[in-house]
Amino acid sequence: MKKILGVISVFVMLLVLVACGGKAETTTFTQSPVAGTEVSIIVEHKGDKITGASAKAVFDNEKLMITDEAASEQVVEAFKSSSNLEDVKVKYSKKETVITYDAPAGSVKSGTSFKAGEKELTDMGFEKK
Repeated sequence: MKKILGVISVFVMLLVLVACGGKAETTTFTQSPVAGTEVSIIVEHKGDKITGASAKAVFDNEKLMITDEAASEQVVEAFKSSSNLEDVKVKYSKKETVITYDAPAGSVKSGTSFKAGEKELTDMGFEKK
């Protein structure tokens, strides 16, 4: 009986260690290139390895004089073409227009070093939140 309890105890401890080994984290970097605009890069990483990244641009409709959804669509098209974006999701409200998209490749590419990506983003003017 003691051997069975010992084996079960070891098995439970191994499961706990495996489950806790290297917790995934999310770090957000932001930049406001134009008044009324905030761009965020959300980097998922486990230790120093980037596991994923996404991006979001938020436009303050009042500050940018975006009066309706048609004007919002024009801003979105201009942003997409200037940033060479293809697969974007847009959410419009009277207060703001939000665009979400895959983060640009390069410094925030999956599998690369988080520290190197962090330096690249801060060199580009992003601030770590």
